[in-house]
Amino acid sequence: MKMDLTKLSKTELLEKCEELGITRCKSKNKSELINLINIKTQSNQKVELRIETDTKDTSNETTQENLETTNIDFHANNTNNSLKFIDLFCGIGGFHQALTKLGFNCVFASDIDENCRKTYRNNYNLQPEGDITKVQIEQIPSFDILCGGFPCQPFSKAGFQRGFDDSRGNLFFDICKIVEFHKPMYLILENVRNLASHDDGNTWKVIRNSIRELGYYTYDEPVLLNVLHFNIPQNRERVVIMCKRMDLGVLPELPIIDKEPKRNLTRFVKDLIDENNNDTQLDGKMKDVHLVWDSFIKLLYENNIEIPKFPIWTDWWDNDFDEDDDFYVKYKSWIDKNIEFYREHFSILNKWLSESRKNKNWVGAVRKFEWQAGNLNTENNSLNKCLWTSRGSGIRVKKCDYIPTLVAMSMIPVYGPKNRKLTPLELLRFQSFNDSFEYEEKHIYKQLGNAVNVKMIENCARFLIYGEDLFAN
Repeated sequence: MKMDLTKLSKTELLEKCEELGITRCKSKNKSELINLINIKTQSNQKVELRIETDTKDTSNETTQENLETTNIDFHANNTNNSLKFIDLFCGIGGFHQALTKLGFNCVFASDIDENCRKTYRNNYNLQPEGDITKVQIEQIPSFDILCGGFPCQPFSKAGFQRGFDDSRGNLFFDICKIVEFHKPMYLILENVRNLASHDDGNTWKVIRNSIRELGYYTYDEPVLLNVLHFNIPQNRERVVIMCKRMDLGVLPELPIIDKEPKRNLTRFVKDLIDENNNDTQLDGKMKDVHLVWDSFIKLLYENNIEIPKFPIWTDWWDNDFDEDDDFYVKYKSWIDKNIEFYREHFSILNKWLSESRKNKNWVGAVRKFEWQAGNLNTENNSLNKCLWTSRGSGIRVKKCDYIPTLVAMSMIPVYGPKNRKLTPLELLRFQSFNDSFEYEEKHIYKQLGNAVNVKMIENCARFLIYGEDLFAN
């Protein structure tokens, strides 16, 4: 009969841990001790089962099913004493790097993107399957942890936010089918911030209730974490869904999650810069855009003009328009501020505007400018002292403390002090990947924009499985 660990005292649980060879557990609470005992017990049972199975005479039992199971090992290097995980929608392996840091072994991966599969194989010697909906669930090897950054486009603000009406949104239910069949110990899922509020919270309720109906604990509200919480200088908010099978005990209690994590940063952009790389200076359009807007900043600074905090739209400074123009009606407040700013400083700005418009590369969205770097001063009066990005909405400038969210588009921040875009190596660091990671440059920007941050997932796994401090550096 299985012992009911919940009825044991903490002293008895500590004695049980000592019997099983579990160390460094005196500071754990009862729930965390029960969790550690369950993990160790299940691991030992697997070892015993494997030994018993290996002693049987199987010389005449090589069936097609056995062959198929063997073929789906994907070269995984497994040991009996570590937990096994599968990596769904694996991308380039953020989950893989995070969980192998804990000594866990990946036994299966899948991603629909061919380039991601190639990158994954090259780095981990493991060949992912393709479309997860085409994989037979029973052919997936047994595992203890299911990981997955299921497609975010159905819930993302950058997409159409169709949620479960999008076929990609329904992939969550494919995850549920795999969980129902294999019944792993833990689930760790990741998605965009907007998942928390999509469809007025109804999407989250469907996800939470589905997980609970499968026999897993998960938190009542979406756990919203930022990469900044883990002392990585990237503003990247994500929902992380941490789940634990109910027979393993309750979830660890969530700590207070700081709503302003940037104030606790001790690592900044400069700390992740490759100081040996000076070969990617700006050229072409980006070089001209830099020259135009840098001269604008210096012009304001030299004339003691406060830089506007609202978006600057230079095409509207002297534009003729009807007051019933749909665009003007929609953005009346910003446009009126732009016109007022230009008229107030016409004698200073007119020449700059005329000369800038002669530059053939200064056209389109780059004529819009958004300054988020604070007041102008001797330490803050040039693009060369800031981080700036050319976006579809214009040029956005901020301080060099942390980078904006990496996205699956070619909006690579420019690091002003080196007057160049951030390199793939540096972007890998902002996603906590190893410097030795192998990639193809034409694909890595999109792949990193879609990736999970390794440090964030590693900490979540340690917290969920071992009860360790969620925000430990």
